[in-house]
Amino acid sequence: MKSIKSITVRSNTYVVGKACHPPGFKDGAVVMKITEKNKFFGLISGFVVHFDTKAELHIHSNGVIVDWTEGGFMEN
Repeated sequence: MKSIKSITVRSNTYVVGKACHPPGFKDGAVVMKITEKNKFFGLISGFVVHFDTKAELHIHSNGVIVDWTEGGFMEN
């Protein structure tokens, strides 16, 4: 199973397991997971970055760079 290891949008890179300071957040947060949103017939309409604060960043941009990993887990 493939999972998303990191995603880059508008010069901001979000990496699972790493701390970051997303736009609009008062404090930093750690990325817990990144998921595809509304996958239907192979068309992806966006992504969701899930943070340890329970907040989510929804990405609906073109020009997103996604780094995938096999097996559903990451090596640190």
